[in-house]
Amino acid sequence: MFAIQNGREFKLSIAEILAVFPGIKIVSVSKWVTIFDGVSEETLMEKALKIGGTIKIMKIREVFEKDAKIPEIIRDYFEGKTGKIDYGINTFPEKPELKKILIDTKKILQANSISSRFVNKDFRNITSVQITHEKLIRKETDLNFIFDSENVYFATSIFVQDIEWYGKRDFDKERSMQTGMLPPKLAQIMLNLAGWKAIYDPFVWLGTVLIEAALAGSKKVFWSDLSKEMVITSSRNLDWLRGDFSHKIIEQNSKYISEIDFIKEVDSIVTEGYLWEVMTQKNISLERIDAQKKKLRDLYIWFFSGLQRLQFKWNIVISFPFWEMNKKYFYFEEVYEIVNKFCIVQELLPKNLEFGNQEKAKEREVWEYHSFIEVSKAGSLLYKRDNQLVGREIFKLKIK
Repeated sequence: MFAIQNGREFKLSIAEILAVFPGIKIVSVSKWVTIFDGVSEETLMEKALKIGGTIKIMKIREVFEKDAKIPEIIRDYFEGKTGKIDYGINTFPEKPELKKILIDTKKILQANSISSRFVNKDFRNITSVQITHEKLIRKETDLNFIFDSENVYFATSIFVQDIEWYGKRDFDKERSMQTGMLPPKLAQIMLNLAGWKAIYDPFVWLGTVLIEAALAGSKKVFWSDLSKEMVITSSRNLDWLRGDFSHKIIEQNSKYISEIDFIKEVDSIVTEGYLWEVMTQKNISLERIDAQKKKLRDLYIWFFSGLQRLQFKWNIVISFPFWEMNKKYFYFEEVYEIVNKFCIVQELLPKNLEFGNQEKAKEREVWEYHSFIEVSKAGSLLYKRDNQLVGREIFKLKIK
């Protein structure tokens, strides 16, 4: 068995892992961690760098009853090891008694003549940067204890996201504060939800989707944008990769997508639709939001009707904006009617999961899953950073 530490938008993390590994069986699931079986470590590690919603991957070593003593489990795990051991302890969910667990573990290791040092700062779960800096993956000493209503799963981390590399991809390319900047992690998630080989992004912006597709091994990337500036900028950003892939770019209004000649070479569309103008706390208002909706509505009628005329049969993963004002979300409800007219909304999280323990599923897990992991009424999942006023509503579609 293995587990992933879900990203902040945990529903997207779970949807992505199910899309990348469709044959897995879910054993237990929570906001923090998804435990699963039915995939090899080799396959997991082969695809790990291409998964955006997974903070780290853990290998389950043992399963204990929920009241098992963590310091004793760690003592037994370290038994026979020589030299000073650097380690970290993480609990999911993060428990307030982690400080006591860390201190008690240190005492029991000392009592058994095991030289050790825990690297947890401020008695909290350790970060990806700490794991990498302390080389805990190689040492097999990033120790994780995952709790559900019945068991505690003991796991060691075998992979952690390279935050510095994500930052380089995000901040080293040309950026614009006047347009939405799609995070590389979210671009990876959207690509994985689509399934793809030859990708087309009709609202290219800064080229983030194409960069992530190329890094993941796509040999064909196509893109277009109404803005000449974005065409030039995204081209320069893709040149930054110097990858071995073919590409084609045109300056094109996506309202007229049916006129694009290379569309027959495409096997999926992955794109962030226009977020339109940037809003701030000082200028956001219902009137401005409604004005943006009206502009976007006409665009998407043309866009989806054009794809219907082309009889485009592949997956479309697209994000639409939603807005937060006074701690309330305002959705682009006008686009729902358009989507339902031209598209079939595909489920991002399956209603019927196959659980590893079917008896347990009947009693507990299915209820737990459906009690908090559901798509929106429109069939979407949401992505939003805490400090942003505009979020992204993710849909997976097929043209009718």
